[in-house]
Amino acid sequence: MNTEKQLLKFSVYGALLSALLAVVWGIVENSKIILFDGIYSLISVGLSMISLITASFMARQDFDHFPYGKEMIEPIIILGKFLVITILCLFALFSGISTLLSGGQEVNAGSGLIYAFIATLSCYAVHLVLKKKQKTIPSGLIDAESKQWLMDTFLSLAVLVGFLLSIGLGYTKYSHLMPYMDPLMVIVVSGYFLKVPITNMGLQIREVLDMKADDKYLDLCQEIVADIEKEYQFIESFLRVSKSGPKLFIEIDFVVSPEGWQPTLAEQDNIREEIMSKMKPISLKKWLNVAFTNDRKWAV
Repeated sequence: MNTEKQLLKFSVYGALLSALLAVVWGIVENSKIILFDGIYSLISVGLSMISLITASFMARQDFDHFPYGKEMIEPIIILGKFLVITILCLFALFSGISTLLSGGQEVNAGSGLIYAFIATLSCYAVHLVLKKKQKTIPSGLIDAESKQWLMDTFLSLAVLVGFLLSIGLGYTKYSHLMPYMDPLMVIVVSGYFLKVPITNMGLQIREVLDMKADDKYLDLCQEIVADIEKEYQFIESFLRVSKSGPKLFIEIDFVVSPEGWQPTLAEQDNIREEIMSKMKPISLKKWLNVAFTNDRKWAV
């Protein structure tokens, strides 16, 4: 968990530096697209700090108030983060449309190109660091930060391409269109980026509503339960799997034949150990509950 906090702090400091650079540069050069990049990074600072506070809160155990753990807080926080990003993208989209309709605005394309190049490289570097660490630290908060930085990378890259096109237009008969490039970049980038937070909000809503887990978790659990049912000749089994942040909640009910083999408490524990052992490929924390009954009504 300490490593998770360190990565979140790294993301906060990176976002703060990126935001200050973009806001100052955007104001000096009177560029909406650079200013949008800066405001996005500035909001990212606040969102990253919320993630850091959340990680610290989740690390403190409190079974009296959170008997099932605090992992369910994570999807709520991530949902809020992507909601804020969605609002920002919508605001930028309408702002870009307004500027475009009012005749555009003049910007220093050469200076903007230098900024976009620096921003693209730095944002992608931070994304790579978080992405690499996230493979060994299964944290939804780190994953959300990584996606946040990837969005910022594509935003800066789009700015880079836009300024290159703007400079190119200056050497053609369409140089009069240069003032429209800045708001046009804002419209294209913010409109395209809307799908990223909206898609991720859908995933987090599934977790908040305690809906069934993704197939990559569910399929393995189903395979394990089917093997156990066949091995011990149970009548049938019922499996429920849901994901909440970094924890996977697994409930399994086996219906045992009244006339058949009745597992003792020790044998039931051995079956639980066998199931847990077979679930090692799943890197998430696991809350496993395995019950046995002769009456099907207690399993449905």
